[in-house]
Amino acid sequence: MPEIPPAPQRFAHDAMACTFELYLPGVEPRYGQRAAQAAFDEIDRLEQILSRFVPHSDIARLSALEAGQFLRVSPETAECLQLAERVYAATRGAFDVAFRSRRDLRSAPLVFDPVACAVGVREARVSLDLGALGKGYAVERVVALLREWQVSSALVHSGQSTVYARGQPPNGGTWRVALRAPEQSAAPLGFVELRDAALSGSGQLLHGGHIVDPRTGRPADRHDATWASAPSATVADALSTAFMLMAADEVRALCEHWPGVSAILLPAGRTAHEALCLGPLGGRVQWSRPVRPPERPAQRPEDSG
Repeated sequence: MPEIPPAPQRFAHDAMACTFELYLPGVEPRYGQRAAQAAFDEIDRLEQILSRFVPHSDIARLSALEAGQFLRVSPETAECLQLAERVYAATRGAFDVAFRSRRDLRSAPLVFDPVACAVGVREARVSLDLGALGKGYAVERVVALLREWQVSSALVHSGQSTVYARGQPPNGGTWRVALRAPEQSAAPLGFVELRDAALSGSGQLLHGGHIVDPRTGRPADRHDATWASAPSATVADALSTAFMLMAADEVRALCEHWPGVSAILLPAGRTAHEALCLGPLGGRVQWSRPVRPPERPAQRPEDSG
């Protein structure tokens, strides 16, 4: 008789103010449980060094430095901050983890010493917030860990905001990932086909004006929702936030110059069939319903991300 493959397993874990989930098909149950626990331990470890709300984290300690001081940080912190600077440059300031401390678009509040794995500050009390890419980075690290565990097929997501599709689903082909409606309707707007890539979404309607343009201090109002796809979950997470603040032509130019990056933009007050699909992802989007433009809530400035 043919061998019956193990039933798919689903694991969940609360961290970083959301629920991370792992969907592991074709893995022996006890092995899957150990792999999931290793993944969740890694997420908890990352939260301890990347969260500004943890007093002993690298981010909290960097924010307490005086001008000219350096702090030796973990490789993960250095990697996140350096990637954040790359996204800052690529988006012309639309994404900025130091937006509360940056005096102008040309200023660089951080100094990197790659040899010592240290980060310095040019001014005292630099305010840093990795909230707009930290979850994506955790997803990316979990995927790397699953690769080490030789788990060839998995779906990993952080509170449904960033998802990474590894390998193929049980029936082969590509993973079919839902595009959540910005007003949190039960029915998705559509679906995207993914394989060995990440998809991240951002929106204003569900949580009010929580995404703020670091260049102006005003809430995002160009789009009701945006999605970014990239080979890196960290990049996808950061760019989906930045796309909320960028014009379509700016997003198109970025997708053309950043390999593997795609975007879906749902302009404010438009239906799903008026969304813009930019980059190679466009041919893999399937819209399931038109969307009546929902009522926009009152905007309130909060944190960027």
